[in-house]
Amino acid sequence: MEFLKKPRIKRVPNLSEQVAEFLAAEIERGSIKPGESFPSEAELSKKFEVSRTVIREALARLKYEGLLESRQGSKSIVAEHGDQRAFRLDRLEGKNVTEIGYLYEFRTILESAAAALAAKHRNQENLDNLRMYLKIMDQAVDDHLDGTEANVDFHMEIVEASGNPFLKDFMHFFRGKIWDLVQSDRDQSDYQGLPPDVQQEHMIIFEAISAGDSDKAREAILTHIVTAARRCGITTFD
Repeated sequence: MEFLKKPRIKRVPNLSEQVAEFLAAEIERGSIKPGESFPSEAELSKKFEVSRTVIREALARLKYEGLLESRQGSKSIVAEHGDQRAFRLDRLEGKNVTEIGYLYEFRTILESAAAALAAKHRNQENLDNLRMYLKIMDQAVDDHLDGTEANVDFHMEIVEASGNPFLKDFMHFFRGKIWDLVQSDRDQSDYQGLPPDVQQEHMIIFEAISAGDSDKAREAILTHIVTAARRCGITTFD
């Protein structure tokens, strides 16, 4: 496959959104025709010089926008234009408080279900990864850093632990919005870095999942997201 333009990706947060936007533009230009196979994750990772996780999230976004269709195995094909879905999630810039409140509500619906499932289906690798992200965030608290990347990775690992492939695919698509909301939470805080009380909320979520308690895991992540929304001045949950 030859792109009509050379990929130029900025090394900033939300790499997956940049990759998705570039690939969407290439599809629109006709670099790959409807019905043709799309390059594999490994091929795209090498071409863009980013991780396969970034590519996976970008492809998930393209699938949910209806530009790609999954096929048996690891390959996807470019969708026929008539098959494209209308569902999109635009960037948060310019959105008002009400719209951001809806996104927080959306997170409570998705992530509470993911946490409950994760408590049932998590394996040792999931728990080890969650501990690793907690450790990175602990260091962020000590060093007065925001810890956004580890924070988002922590939430994505919970979805991974859920074991539900549709939920995992959609949350990879939604990851950029979680990043934006986490960053908004930091921007609204007077504390420089990751606040200790936010890290305590993460610890409670982890302990519930580790203990296999679905009800407590669901409640813990709901409390965390609602509290985050209130820190940003969202009154939807009041």
